[in-house]
Amino acid sequence: MIAAHVSTLLISRVSEAGDQLLGEPDFARWARLLQAVQRLDLVTVDLRLQRRGRVLLVDGELRLQGLLRCERCLGDMPCDIRQDVRVGVADTEGALAAIDAERELVMAADGKLAVQDWLEEEALLALPLLPRCMEWSSGICPVSGIEVPSLGANQ
Repeated sequence: MIAAHVSTLLISRVSEAGDQLLGEPDFARWARLLQAVQRLDLVTVDLRLQRRGRVLLVDGELRLQGLLRCERCLGDMPCDIRQDVRVGVADTEGALAAIDAERELVMAADGKLAVQDWLEEEALLALPLLPRCMEWSSGICPVSGIEVPSLGANQ
């Protein structure tokens, strides 16, 4: 097992029999994600790693819990996001394509994966583009308690 808070992972150090990246990453250092959310309470990963030569096949789940800003009422809304992760980690696109061309490529220059940078990117991609509490036409938002003016029918 590899702790999710590691900063760098060498592809060559992952067992060919498989390994696991598990636990809480070092999300306190994720500046871009922390700017994108109102509050981040918990980030956990449970990822299976399988090495095929110079390529890692990664499958599992990333989970985020905290508060997002609702783009409709501008209040805080809770989020509990579970994102499936299915990527290939390699130092070249060709190396991954030879193993599994269907997977998204995560670059690992010289066989070294910057784990925290990669996991932060996965977390950012998991966030909704326009977070909204729930659908309603006017009145008080049932999630944030903020009074929202009447919304047009096309919103």
